[in-house]
Amino acid sequence: MITETGEVKKILIKHNALNKTMEEIYQIDTDTDLYQDLFSYYMNSGEMPYDVMKGHYGNPEEWVMNQVERLKLLKD
Repeated sequence: MITETGEVKKILIKHNALNKTMEEIYQIDTDTDLYQDLFSYYMNSGEMPYDVMKGHYGNPEEWVMNQVERLKLLKD
């Protein structure tokens, strides 16, 4: 079974983002493939609350970035 950490790490590696800082990741446009892949992962995994996903409650971009930051996969 692949964990959340493993899945997100695979996405970051795919987009050559594993060696970036959180600050660099926060500046990613929501139209990029990296953001879209992260958003899709969290949406399809059921981890992202529906209201956040639709933007009714909270910001989906911020929510996704908070999840990535929580996993501590990026450079400090």
